[in-house]
This record gives sequence, C-alpha cells and structure tokens, in this order.
Amino acid sequence: MFNLVFAGMVLAIPAGLLMLRRGVKQPSPRHKQPVALLGAALIAGSLTAMVWGFGLISGGLDIRETCELAHHTTYDQAWRDRTGADGTSYFPVANACNEHVSLVPAWVNPTIVVLAVVTVSALALALFRIACAIRHGKELVSS
Repeated sequence: MFNLVFAGMVLAIPAGLLMLRRGVKQPSPRHKQPVALLGAALIAGSLTAMVWGFGLISGGLDIRETCELAHHTTYDQAWRDRTGADGTSYFPVANACNEHVSLVPAWVNPTIVVLAVVTVSALALALFRIACAIRHGKELVSS
C-alpha cells in the first residue's frame, strides 16, 4: 500500500505544481482560476495520502518489538484488543503499545482532517468556477 501512496505522490505533486503555476500565471479573472484550484487540490490530496500512509505504518512491522525496543515500554495485547487501538482502524489512525504510549504521532489525525477538508474545498470551488464559466460562456483557460 505504501507503494501506491508513493506513486500517487510522485505523479500528483508535480502535476499539481504545474497546474498551480499555470493557473496563477494566468490573468486573475474569476473564470480562469479553476486550474490553480485543481492543482492545489492535487497537492493537498497527495499530502493527505502521504500523512495517512505515514500514520498507518508508524508502528512498524512488529509492534511488540517496536514497543519494547524503540519506545522502552510494555506491550499490552489485552488492552489493544479491548480498546481497538490495534492498528486495524483506517480512520482515526490508532496504534498503541498500551494505554500510555501511542505509536501514531498526535499530529497525524488532525492533519489528515485538515488536508482532506482543503482538498474537498478546492475541488468544490474549482467545479463551481467551471460551472459558472460554462453558464456564462467564458473561456476557462486561455493560451
């Protein structure tokens, strides 16, 4: 799965930067900004996938060894089973050694939410601008 996240970033970030550059370089009338918004949405979406992937793999391959060797704490399988902090949740990302030590950094879940909101907002605004341009018969992007 990390390969898919990495491939998406490799493809989406340069495409988003090109779209952002082209959209910002154009004159500023409202009907010519969807390209920049789509570029921003691509960048934010790929960053969302990257942070989400980082959160999923934050515990490593062997959770018991990560807890004992890297974090110097005990591994409590019974607590993990009881609370659901066993790394099987896709959102919110949760993976913990015990009730006191979490393997997922505290910034991961809020960052996922903020970047997802930015992505959806940029896409919605771009679609709104495209719909307005089509309704008014304006050219979306000029060469």
